[in-house]
Amino acid sequence: MFTWVYGLPIWLDFLIITGSAVLLTAAGILLSRSCVLRVFGPEPGKNDTVTMVLTVGGVFYGLLLGLIAAATYESYDTAQSLVADEAASLGTLYREVSAYPEPRRSLLQKDLVDYADNVLTEAWPALREGREPMGGTALVTRFQVNLLAFEPKTTAQEIVHAATIEQFARFDSDRRHRINATAGGLPDVLWWVILVGGAINVVLLCMFSLNRDAHLLLGGLFAFFLGAMIFLIAAMDYPFRGDLSISPDPFESMYINVMGR
Repeated sequence: MFTWVYGLPIWLDFLIITGSAVLLTAAGILLSRSCVLRVFGPEPGKNDTVTMVLTVGGVFYGLLLGLIAAATYESYDTAQSLVADEAASLGTLYREVSAYPEPRRSLLQKDLVDYADNVLTEAWPALREGREPMGGTALVTRFQVNLLAFEPKTTAQEIVHAATIEQFARFDSDRRHRINATAGGLPDVLWWVILVGGAINVVLLCMFSLNRDAHLLLGGLFAFFLGAMIFLIAAMDYPFRGDLSISPDPFESMYINVMGR
C-alpha cells in the first residue's frame, strides 16, 4: 500500500507522512471544538469518557504498532544477514574453484565473477526500483553446467570436486533465501488496520476539551509520533527497495578482496 514511498527521497517521505498526520489532527481539533461541548456536556468530568476509551484503545493500538514495527525490523535484519551469507558463500566458492586445473579454473572463476558483477550492476539497482532482476539465474545455471562437466582424474581432484559441489549447493540455497526475502511486505489488510486504528485514536484525541493551544500542541505531538512510526514501518517494509534499502556492501567487499576486481 505504501510502495509509493520508495520512489521519493527518504526525507520527503518522512515530511509527507508526519506532516499529513499533524495537519489532519490539527484540522480535526479546530473543526470539532464547537461540537465537543454539546456532545459531552460541561465540566466537570466531560473528558472522563473519552479518556477511558482512548486509554483502552490506545494500549491495544500501541501494542499492535510496536509489534508490527519490531517484526518489520526483524525481517529487515534477517534480509541483511541473508545478503551477507550469500556473499560469503560466493567468496568461498570462488576460492574452492581456484584448486581446479586450467582451463577449468579460469572458466569457473569467470562465471562467478560475472555473477557478482551482475548482482552489483544489474540486480541491486533493479531491486531498489521494485523490478525483478534478470540474468542471475542464467549465470548460476551456466556455472553449474561447467562445474558438473568436470571429470576428476586424481583422488585429490575428486576431493576438491566433491567439496566444491557441496559449497555450490550452500551458495545456491543462500541465494534462494535472499531472493525469497525480496518479496516481503505487509498485507494490505494489515495496513488498513494500522491506518484505521490511527484515525480512531486521532478522532478520540480531538474529542478532548482543552485549552486550544494546549490541545493543538498535545495533538500535534501525538500525531507526529504516530506518523513517524508509520513512516518507519513503510520505509522498512520492503528491505531491498528505496533509500533505506539493504546495501550490497558484502558483495562489494567480496568482489574486491576475494575476486580482486
